[in-house]
Amino acid sequence: MPFCCSTTQTWVQNIKMGAEYKQCTVQLKRRIGCLTEEYDLFVNGEQKEDHSLSYNFCSPLCCPGGEYEWEQNGHIFLLVYNSLSLTSNLGKYRLFIDGIDVNTGREYSAFWRRRGWQVILMAMISVLIGVVWSLVFRYAVTGRHRLYSVGYAFIITGAVEFIFGLIPVLKFRQPRYPNRIPIEQTPNTV
Repeated sequence: MPFCCSTTQTWVQNIKMGAEYKQCTVQLKRRIGCLTEEYDLFVNGEQKEDHSLSYNFCSPLCCPGGEYEWEQNGHIFLLVYNSLSLTSNLGKYRLFIDGIDVNTGREYSAFWRRRGWQVILMAMISVLIGVVWSLVFRYAVTGRHRLYSVGYAFIITGAVEFIFGLIPVLKFRQPRYPNRIPIEQTPNTV
């Protein structure tokens, strides 16, 4: 099957292993097709053949798939699809090491709760726009305009967005790794 495009994401993190820091590199190569995706996962230059990473557009909010977790050198690695990405049209994966996001430094549950609150805020703005639009075109503009129904569409869209934002806020109330000691990390020089 031909692929529409391919992307590569690379994470580099210095992790304390024993008494010294070692650099850990995780690279995800995605081949994106119209109906499917294929993945190649490399950890420190070695390909992981047995990964169970599969595409799930709503991961980790619902349904299985979209994430892969493994343990290496005493640390837990979690690669998860970022279904609530506000800035990427193809969605991006996030890497968590011992429950901490490599990009932002946020704990896993806090990361998803924050994303949920962002979606709820967008939903409230959509509902506000819908209410204002409906009122203006229903009562302030004279004539037989049916443009007020666009406002209703904004309100319905906002209600659906609100539900999608509420799911992570409620689902991720507790930390994913409550008994885990946070990893010691140093800033990357790469």
